[in-house]
Amino acid sequence: MKNIRKVTTVLSYIFALILVFWLVQIDYSDLTYKNNVASYLGILSSFFVLVTIQFVKNKSKK
Repeated sequence: MKNIRKVTTVLSYIFALILVFWLVQIDYSDLTYKNNVASYLGILSSFFVLVTIQFVKNKSKK
């Protein structure tokens, strides 16, 4: 169980860094979907993976 928690913690940090990377890539002067489609998809996928990892981490506690 401790190994699972360590792996999920490391994965959480990695995906948090990826989320920050995609947040930096947004063109804030023009927030249209056409110009930022890759950034928006990267943010969404990173966010959903982080949420999923947190569910796994909480489930491994029990």
